[in-house]
Amino acid sequence: MADVRPERRRATRVQPATERRLGLRVSLPVKVLDVSRSGVLLGSKSELAIGERAELRASVGSRSLTVTIEIRHLSTEPKARGGLQYRAGAVFVMLTAEQRLLLEQLLGAEPT
Repeated sequence: MADVRPERRRATRVQPATERRLGLRVSLPVKVLDVSRSGVLLGSKSELAIGERAELRASVGSRSLTVTIEIRHLSTEPKARGGLQYRAGAVFVMLTAEQRLLLEQLLGAEPT
């Protein structure tokens, strides 16, 4: 005997005629393992994809920086401490002059 329940949805759902892609903004906790003027090495419990772009937000004291990064390298560490199983090398993408200056200040480097 089939389990028949009344429909509770307010709107009818339909399958798309063709395949569609949907991008979602998702926050993912990562640990910054090292950083340079050109990029960053991240530790993560979640696997990232080469070519994937994301916004990296970092703060040091009262200073904060938000930059776009692109994942270029991936590796795994099955016995990593703290459950950080993945390492992702990323480069900074299209830094503005202001972002570059703030990054250099956060690194304690002399501006170039």
